[in-house]
Amino acid sequence: MLWAVIFLTQTFNEPFIGNVFTKQLLDSVGVVPKNIGTNQLWDYSMFTINSNLETTTYTTVPSVPYGPTYTSATYVESNGQGEYTFFKSSPYKLEVVGIQTPDVRLNLNNNKATAFMYPITMGYSKSDPFSGTAIANGMNGSVNGNVTVLGSGTGTLIVPGGTVYNNVLQVKTTQTAIASFAFGIVTVNFKETNYSYYHASQKFPILVVSYQNATGAATSNSVKIKLNNSAVVGINDLSLNESFSIFPNPAKDYFNVSLYNPTNANCTIEILNTVGQTLQLLNLTNDTNILNDIFISNLASGIYLVKTTLGNKVSVKKLIIE
Repeated sequence: MLWAVIFLTQTFNEPFIGNVFTKQLLDSVGVVPKNIGTNQLWDYSMFTINSNLETTTYTTVPSVPYGPTYTSATYVESNGQGEYTFFKSSPYKLEVVGIQTPDVRLNLNNNKATAFMYPITMGYSKSDPFSGTAIANGMNGSVNGNVTVLGSGTGTLIVPGGTVYNNVLQVKTTQTAIASFAFGIVTVNFKETNYSYYHASQKFPILVVSYQNATGAATSNSVKIKLNNSAVVGINDLSLNESFSIFPNPAKDYFNVSLYNPTNANCTIEILNTVGQTLQLLNLTNDTNILNDIFISNLASGIYLVKTTLGNKVSVKKLIIE
């Protein structure tokens, strides 16, 4: 199997005015997988989708409050809740000009933060300091910080419902900032770390894990896991999880597949390693009740994926071989 080198390019991946990015929030189950490095497996298949949506729109600078004060911005990212990020786009480069919430305005016109230098791939590394003015609760102040962007991982991403994305690029972004007011008497420290998972089929990341921490007059912490809505559509209709099981697990020489097939669709079983390479492919019967032994004595001990396709429905389960 040939594995593509994954690149984020300005032409394909950078947003433009009129774009809309809708994300559905996930509830975590256990440890959030965000391991870095090559040939990784990020398995979110057991996480659950809740009813909350986040919608990001990209619009013109004059259309938002205080927009003209961010003089070098070329477009704005809006989350629909009064929070805006102002960007300047230039050839091969995307910079943050300012950030605005209902309570705080940060203007970085004079020393902008470099968000991306295109193209971005595994091993990419860029760190950039920024500074500017701050306004919060009627107080004027200053802000200093740093943004670091890393092409931090490649591998396979599994989302709820069992859809598998191979050749995924993980991009880790860390932003730190200190805002100072009243001649340094009042300070606020902020840190945000995002793990974004990109696939060649989508402009926007398939999944984003976001950690935020703020300390100062008050302390706040939050973690959000956001799934690209394009990956959510049809998940419930295309999942076999309730009717498909494998056992024993862990297994040694074989495991058993049990599957209810009410439409008598054609069924295949794939055994994949943790980077998504197919090691075994089996065509099963189209019986209503499928019960098959799958022999695995030729496989080394370790963690594998069992992907079952039944017509247009797919499920992926983790298998441990002892």
